[in-house]
Amino acid sequence: MRVRLVRLVAVGAAVGAMLLGAAGTAQAQPQPGATTISINPGNVPTTAAEAPQDCDPTLGGGPYEDRDVWVFNLPDADRDFVSVTATFSIPNNGTTTVTIPDAEDSAIVRQGTSKAWVILPEGWTLVSATAVVTGEPEPGLQFVLTGACAASPSPTGSPTATPTTTPTASPTASPTRTPTGSPTASPTKSELPITGVSGTGTLLPVTALGLVAVALGAFFLVAHRRRNTTG
Repeated sequence: MRVRLVRLVAVGAAVGAMLLGAAGTAQAQPQPGATTISINPGNVPTTAAEAPQDCDPTLGGGPYEDRDVWVFNLPDADRDFVSVTATFSIPNNGTTTVTIPDAEDSAIVRQGTSKAWVILPEGWTLVSATAVVTGEPEPGLQFVLTGACAASPSPTGSPTATPTTTPTASPTASPTRTPTGSPTASPTKSELPITGVSGTGTLLPVTALGLVAVALGAFFLVAHRRRNTTG
């Protein structure tokens, strides 16, 4: 009885090991009906500002003040994205890998074809990308960066008006000032002081006196000559 129990335990352990090994092998193999493809090498490297602009509201929207939107497209309409893994270069901070749809602000949608989008900080550079898609492997199958919506410039307030240069007028000669002093009076004829008595009322007496004086002078002159002659 004891021997039979030991044999049953040994058989159970062997079967359990076989089942665990089979399960491990199944998990290691890729899921059937899915394949990994790469992005078109002509799409990288690029910044969002350098890519074709696509600010579709249903594909991340934008533009945003400090974030870029990236949009990937799977051209084969019979397949869908399962995931997209993209590697970006961050200015002065190395590289980082982002997976869609696991990343925040990302999604996989179908609009005619399968598309994947993600919103990331402004200024990153896409350097490479791979995607897991449905369907069997197919040689040459690739996906593309269909576009991006680059961040808009930060608002800077009211634009400062450019000062315009007012043309300077040619200097004009200053008008010659006319002396403002007191005007010089025109010279007037000097008038001799009037002596004597003016007026016609006194002219005759003065004339008479003059005649008397002349007569007296003549008299004294004649008398003097006569004295000299008789003496």
